[in-house]
Amino acid sequence: MRELGGKDTRSDSKELGGYVMQAVVHTGEGPPAPKGPEVNAAAIEAARRKLEARLAVTVSQTRARIVLSGGWLLPQDAELRARVDRYGHVLIVPGEEGYRVVEPGALRALLGERRLDVAPLSPAETTSTGEGARRLNQRTRRVDIATRAAKATFELGTFRDAGDGGGLVCRALLDLVNVPPGASPCQADEIPLHAELRWTTQGALAYDVTNIVRRIDLPAQELAAPPATTAFASTPLPGSWGEPLLGKGELAAFRNAPIDPPPPVTRDAQAPPPDAGLVLVNSTDELRVAWLDGVPVAWVAPGGRVPLPSLVRGRYLLQWRTALGDAWEPPEPLTVPVVSELGADAGPK
Repeated sequence: MRELGGKDTRSDSKELGGYVMQAVVHTGEGPPAPKGPEVNAAAIEAARRKLEARLAVTVSQTRARIVLSGGWLLPQDAELRARVDRYGHVLIVPGEEGYRVVEPGALRALLGERRLDVAPLSPAETTSTGEGARRLNQRTRRVDIATRAAKATFELGTFRDAGDGGGLVCRALLDLVNVPPGASPCQADEIPLHAELRWTTQGALAYDVTNIVRRIDLPAQELAAPPATTAFASTPLPGSWGEPLLGKGELAAFRNAPIDPPPPVTRDAQAPPPDAGLVLVNSTDELRVAWLDGVPVAWVAPGGRVPLPSLVRGRYLLQWRTALGDAWEPPEPLTVPVVSELGADAGPK
């Protein structure tokens, strides 16, 4: 979907029929918190629920709109829009005037590293394996897809007058494993209710629709790709070294009370620990997400440094992971205050 494709010319006043869905994306569970009376399990669980990666998906017969919320790297309520007569996606970020084009093969870099780099597309082997699990009181058709990046399983439900809108959701999921957009396994009137991408490196990503409702009054302008009133933006996404995913109070609530750690042992040329909290340092060349006590608490860009000063003194369990769950480091016990640096010959300090 390139700029020269032109504006979406359908009438803004027209209403469309289609489906509105709520979906969640999981990339596996992080390591749980250490045991102890000071651990506030309720606050940790509340943070985990808040940072569940959620999608609000709207499809008509020829358009799709995906709104991201929860624990994604992009700003809250960022949108991806697509249409059947163009490949790729339109990215709309709240608070910015222009839209950006996400070329086929770039969605994995966008969601995993906040970049619009395009990866090479790979041939895919598709196999229909019969009936899938029953989901949302619907029978499903199961399709397996194999590529060099992952093995994917789709469970597709049939919905009257869905047209090709569900196929656009299939395209988006398959773009994460670099499958050409023309290889979507969705047939007309099919919508993916479940998908699992099992990375060839390690880990998996699961997509599940939790609710679906038929609508006959979808505003056409909310599905326009690109919106008629928005200009094309040629600039990259704003850069950042990283940011916390939770507020100071939410992080402080992970513990009911402080525990005084033993005095740190500092080696030669090693930076002393901070006065308070946890400092996250990413010395690798890839963006990483820090999971603390099983909760993704911050993302850190290559060369980035993110302080979390409100964490209460005590013991925690930290794991560095990729945003899409295709690589991770072994969990490391920490005693806060401390610096955790990810990189060659680096570890918690």
